[in-house]
Amino acid sequence: MTRIYFMCGTVGSGKTTFAIKLAAEKKALRFSPDEWMIPLFGEHMERELFDSRMKGLTERFKEITEQCISIDIPVVFDYGFWKKSERDDIVLWAESLNASWEFFWIDTPKDECERRALNRNKLNDNAHFIMTKEMLDLFWSWFEIPDETELITRMCYSKGEKR
Repeated sequence: MTRIYFMCGTVGSGKTTFAIKLAAEKKALRFSPDEWMIPLFGEHMERELFDSRMKGLTERFKEITEQCISIDIPVVFDYGFWKKSERDDIVLWAESLNASWEFFWIDTPKDECERRALNRNKLNDNAHFIMTKEMLDLFWSWFEIPDETELITRMCYSKGEKR
């Protein structure tokens, strides 16, 4: 059975680094919203507009995923899935496709996430949104740590890892 892989974690946690490796290992198609949002719509926008565009992009990713599942191509969703409700909803969707799925929580300390995200600002590569410390603090406050009821694989940060 074809599998869908989901990433869970905050900005700078290492989701994309892990997702790239996983996609290569599994020969999977990887969807990373930042890599689409920035080239299509530009850097920053009002929250309501961002959410609307993200919803549309996610619906396209889901449609393509359904096609991939029908031809046995695994898919990696390189999203944050910050809210438990988002994780619950995407699992229900995957199960409605009769697809197997796996969730990975990239558990990285806040100070390390912040360091990575602020350093990433220097890349200016159109693949990551420019972040400020205030934005990171806000986003961190929105993140709901997965609980014991969720079937999720916890990938812990290891000091010295390069991401």
